[in-house]
Amino acid sequence: MPPKPVKPTPGPSQASNLTANAGNAVDENLLKAIRNIVQSVIHEENNALREEIRRAVSPLKAASEGTLQEHEEGLNGLDSRLEAMEKQYDQLYDNYKILQAKTDDLENRGRRCNIRILHVKEGLESGNPTKFVANLLTEILGGPGGLQSPPTLDRAHRTGPANGGRPRSFLARFHYFQEKEQVLRLAREKGRLEFQGGQVMIFPDFSAGLSKRRAEFIEVKKLLRWKEGVRYGLVYPARLRVSFQGEENMFDTPQAVKDHRKQDVAGIQPQVEQRVCLD
Repeated sequence: MPPKPVKPTPGPSQASNLTANAGNAVDENLLKAIRNIVQSVIHEENNALREEIRRAVSPLKAASEGTLQEHEEGLNGLDSRLEAMEKQYDQLYDNYKILQAKTDDLENRGRRCNIRILHVKEGLESGNPTKFVANLLTEILGGPGGLQSPPTLDRAHRTGPANGGRPRSFLARFHYFQEKEQVLRLAREKGRLEFQGGQVMIFPDFSAGLSKRRAEFIEVKKLLRWKEGVRYGLVYPARLRVSFQGEENMFDTPQAVKDHRKQDVAGIQPQVEQRVCLD
């Protein structure tokens, strides 16, 4: 019987290789198992965390949606209120302009018997301004076709406190409107008024607002003054009447005059002054 082959006995080096391979296989399996466990734990934790976040966010989301809806409704309500306020403002502004015009008209109607006299030296009235002004008007506007007797004045006084500078103007109120109109007409017709070596000026008494509106026509009147054949004058309250070559027009603003007479006004050169009408 033949002898059995004898298996070679592994040497020390081969034994260590086998041990290392077995250890590597165990390590890989262990790592794979640990990795699976960790992944499973992380997945479970993520799901649990996601659920907690969802439960925590849901009330906040519902509350925020309700708050946003309330804000949106509030803004819509504010828009409606703002629109209503704008309409009310426009209406109130229109009413204000109407009331302002009525107030200004009432104020000027209360002044329609008044005149203002400028450049009269201080102290000449000697404590009786009403009598002094009546005699002053008779002196500067008397004569043929003029005042034959002192006008009837309710009162007259200086305006404002004395400041030691320019003489204060006189404010005089006539008892009769016709006499006031006569004085203004005579003053326009006579032109330059002289009293004690100085020039005296007489004007109607208007409110500050109306005086400003009438003063806006000064520039236009200066242009028309040098235009031959043009007659002009301010009509109460603040309208300019212009007559030229048989045509008469009324203008509410200076710009309207310039637009209407643009070609005539352009290139005007000073000529012989012909002051047809004084306002």
